[in-house]
Amino acid sequence: MVMWSEDKQALVSYTLAAEKVHAVTQRLFPLELPIADYNNTLDDEFAKRFGAATLNLLALSNPDMKPFVKTTPAED
Repeated sequence: MVMWSEDKQALVSYTLAAEKVHAVTQRLFPLELPIADYNNTLDDEFAKRFGAATLNLLALSNPDMKPFVKTTPAED
């Protein structure tokens, strides 16, 4: 799990057991990314896009983080 700490002005990453994550998120709408949609390859380009999307998603719910996100939008 990755979150933004406003107090520390830092990204904070935690490792959690899958069953604990499921218990907390079972009523939410997950964003699923089947690897088959990416030719069964999690390469550098996927990592860049996934990382940028994750940072932008965090910035949506943590507006104080937005000024720090300097990613280039992906070309379609």
